[in-house]
Amino acid sequence: MKKILPETYKKYGYRMLDCAKEDLEKYILKCYEIKTIPNPSKIFSYVTFSNVDDAIKKINSVFIPARDGNLPKTEWSLSQSNSLLIKEIWFYTHQDQHQYQCAVERGWALGGHLDQRVEQVFYD
Repeated sequence: MKKILPETYKKYGYRMLDCAKEDLEKYILKCYEIKTIPNPSKIFSYVTFSNVDDAIKKINSVFIPARDGNLPKTEWSLSQSNSLLIKEIWFYTHQDQHQYQCAVERGWALGGHLDQRVEQVFYD
């Protein structure tokens, strides 16, 4: 069994706005037209997920190949009334950590690695 490196621990949170992509795009365009900073969480509520698997399917990491996405040991959970998906990851090698980070950055370069309705929360 491979041993994880505790110093590679990262924790992320994901919430998804409860709206169609088109509605979010219209809202952002309207804010741009009136020169206001968009704050979609004031307009749209967050999706409440029935379970972790449902949340993972809806908040998917697009543009990250499975081979890279499967590098870390990953634990998922829901909190905040099932509207916040928590992802905790650890790596087995520093090379895996680097490769995963490169994949995420490539995803951002391709237009973002998350659905645009998803807000990501970073933890220290």
